[in-house]
Amino acid sequence: MQKFDTIAKPQRLTDQIAQVLATRIRDGQFLPGERLPTEKDMAELFGVSRSVVREAVSMLKYDGLVETRQGSGVFVNSNPNTRSFRIECGLLGGPADLRAVFELRGIVESAAAALAAERRAPEDIAILRGHLEAMATDIAAGREGVDADTAFHTAIARAADNAYLMRFAEFLGTSLREAIRAARSNSARYPGTPDQVQDEHRAVFEAVAAGDPKAAGKAMRRHIENAMRRLGLDIEEKLEE
Repeated sequence: MQKFDTIAKPQRLTDQIAQVLATRIRDGQFLPGERLPTEKDMAELFGVSRSVVREAVSMLKYDGLVETRQGSGVFVNSNPNTRSFRIECGLLGGPADLRAVFELRGIVESAAAALAAERRAPEDIAILRGHLEAMATDIAAGREGVDADTAFHTAIARAADNAYLMRFAEFLGTSLREAIRAARSNSARYPGTPDQVQDEHRAVFEAVAAGDPKAAGKAMRRHIENAMRRLGLDIEEKLEE
């Protein structure tokens, strides 16, 4: 079995572990077709939880470096140098990077909301309502509600019923969560702002539930643009309609 050094526990352990594994794959320490150590073994070797390892492996799957074989484990892909699109969380190092991610969200998520309004199934509405209620509970308890917020946006992409759009949302990965965390943290500093954010999510939900694509896309775009304003990020006029 391959040997790994135990990693200290700073922020973004998942990214560190994914980078270590990716480097070893690209350097040939793990060969194409070779099975990686089990999730349990890697958790022990790295000195982290199994959930951290699981997320790191998921990142490698999105990059096309590994594949999961049912009942057999995780294996290095036959062509591990082929990469899928994913924004590295570490790239969000300043306002320009954060603005770029929000601009991308404005384009993709407004389109996803419009499609969701056209294609949503009853179970999608129930899931979205559940996430909306979870956000309300977090606000009432004084929590940021990052998990529920991220889940709401992911559920919008899922309700759009487009496999590639859903995969793209997954490729955004940790960047989506970090962007939402930044917006939520900033909003929490100002009285009344969390309620405003909740109203924006509710507007998206109601438009999707009503089957109104134009209103859903507009509500999502307004929500993301307002998040950019709350973060003090510049907004290009072309995003305004």
